[in-house]
Amino acid sequence: MKIISILLALLLSSPSVFAETWICSWSDDDEIFNDTYVRTVNGFNESRDGDALDFTWEIVHEDESVLVLHSTTTGNSIGAYFYTSITQIEKHGENRFVQSIISPMNSVQIITEGECIVVE
Repeated sequence: MKIISILLALLLSSPSVFAETWICSWSDDDEIFNDTYVRTVNGFNESRDGDALDFTWEIVHEDESVLVLHSTTTGNSIGAYFYTSITQIEKHGENRFVQSIISPMNSVQIITEGECIVVE
């Protein structure tokens, strides 16, 4: 019985047991994009249409109905760009997502909306 308990504890502590991948689709100027969010130990990594992006997302809030992610990106040392992004994914129901990107240095605010599916 002790061996079974140890094996069960090891299995549940394995990161692959809790693997999670969301694919979120959205369109801009009649072009469709697919952003993939893969859960890591520290949050999520993102790719777009199969190409790796330099975005890591931290989990701000998560419960059974919603996942909220945050990412702040800085440019080079002279501040060529700087922006903060918040992504909210609805886990049940219509599986909608909304992403808001703000950049005070460039006076930019972008809101993207679409739908997501969980594949792992």
